[in-house]
Amino acid sequence: MSGASWQRFESAGKMLDNDETMSSSSLSSYRCPLIHEAVSAIIRQRSTNPQDIREVALDGLDLSSAQRILDLGCGFGFMAEVLAERVDPEATIVGVDAWASNEGLFVKKVTDAGREADFVCTKVDSRLPWPDGQFDVVVCCYALYFFVDVLPEIARVLSPNGVFVTITHTEGSVAGQLPAAGFAEAAEALLKLTRRFSAENGLQLLSSHFGEIEQIDYSNSLRFRPEDADDLFAYLRFKLPLLTPGSEPDDALPDHLTRFVHTALSHLGEVVVEKDDAVFQCRKPLWR
Repeated sequence: MSGASWQRFESAGKMLDNDETMSSSSLSSYRCPLIHEAVSAIIRQRSTNPQDIREVALDGLDLSSAQRILDLGCGFGFMAEVLAERVDPEATIVGVDAWASNEGLFVKKVTDAGREADFVCTKVDSRLPWPDGQFDVVVCCYALYFFVDVLPEIARVLSPNGVFVTITHTEGSVAGQLPAAGFAEAAEALLKLTRRFSAENGLQLLSSHFGEIEQIDYSNSLRFRPEDADDLFAYLRFKLPLLTPGSEPDDALPDHLTRFVHTALSHLGEVVVEKDDAVFQCRKPLWR
C-alpha cells in the first residue's frame, strides 16, 4: 500500500531570529539531547534509503588532514560523531548551538572518537567570531534556514582550500498531510521557514559565496507500520512543539492527531513520512 503521506521537519534545533516565522519555543525539543538522539535513531531505522545521510554528505571528501572544524547548529553531535572519525587525529571540532544542554553529549561524541571538542553556546546570526580562513571544514545540518544570513561569514571563516557541507530539506517533504491532520497553520509556517534555504533554492543562494558547488539529492521516506506505532508516536511527540508552539515534547498528543494516525495505520497499513533532502558540498569561498 502507498500509505499515508506525513509531514517531515528536522533540524539541529537552533533558536530563530526575532523576525523569523517561528518562535524559539517551537524548537524546545532540541534542548533535550537524549530525546533528540533517540528520535534520530528512529529516523534511521525507519528510512527506506539504506544510506546514512551523513555518509552521503561526506562522500568523496578527503578530510584526513583537516584539523579545524566548525559545526554550526551542532545539537547533540549528530554530524560530529561521523565527521570526527574522518578528520586528522589532532583535529578540534567546534560545535555551536543555542542550547547549552547539548554540550555534554556533543563533547562526548567527539572525544569518544579521539578528537578534541570545543562547544560555544550562542545563537548564530549574521556574524561569526573567528578570523578569516580559520576552518578547514564547516558543516551545518538541518539548520541553515534558521540563519541563512550567515552564509557570507561561513565563506569568510572557511580556508581557501576548505569545504563547507550543508544538508537541508526539499520543500515538498515539509508539510505533507499536516493540513489534513488539522495543522494547516503549522504547515504554512514550516514551508515558509524551509524556503529560506531548501533543496530547490540552495544552489542559487550558495553560488554568491562559493565558486564550486555540488548538489547531491537524497531521496527517502520513513515507513511506520502498525507494529511501529510506538516509534511513530515518539517521533510525533518530538515534533509537537513545531506543530503547536508552546508545547513540550513530553506533552500528550492532540486527540485529533492521534485519531488521524490510528486511522491511517488501520486503513492503509502504514504511515509514510516524506523525507527527501539535499546535500551541498561547497568549495572555493568567494569572500575575498
